[in-house]
Amino acid sequence: MLTKLKRLFTSGSTQPSARQKRQGAKRSNPLAEARSEDIDSFIKAVYQADAKGLSPWVLRDKSVLETLRRALEFTVHRGLWLQREGGQVAHWQGKLLALRHGDGPPLGMVLACRPDDEAAWQLRFFYISQEWKGSGHGTRLLMAVRRSLSGVPLQTRLPLTCHSAIDSLEAAGFTRQFVDAFNVARYEAPAKWDE
Repeated sequence: MLTKLKRLFTSGSTQPSARQKRQGAKRSNPLAEARSEDIDSFIKAVYQADAKGLSPWVLRDKSVLETLRRALEFTVHRGLWLQREGGQVAHWQGKLLALRHGDGPPLGMVLACRPDDEAAWQLRFFYISQEWKGSGHGTRLLMAVRRSLSGVPLQTRLPLTCHSAIDSLEAAGFTRQFVDAFNVARYEAPAKWDE
């Protein structure tokens, strides 16, 4: 009886609208701009990936490491990624984002960049900290990136040997576009998607 009365007095559905869901998702987004102190965690993850041959940067040379560190600092402080193009340094839009639980250290991070407002965001490198792997945080990170950078396609390239990263990409709605001769796959997530 009480349930029937509640239905009579409530107008319309009590289910949240799609707009309310999107707003709630934005408010609860655990992804935030990285801090300067997060750069060391990012570089540590790049080192670990490089040891397995899975990093976009080879850090065996100290000058490469220092260049990467300066580029990441520039991204954190200015929102620009320094990209080499034709022997010159181009200033791309850049975001270094961290997945956090509260105020603790990052559970994972992603570096996204693009040459201009019209281009897709390129996910250059993303990772989940070793202690958090295997619990769905990779997918959570990529879904949060899609929410944060919504309205623009996202692209990334990964070697086919990155099984857990590929599983996370596919679970987050990325689709494989092609595989090149070096067994590196290109993945893309569309600009518009259902949350």
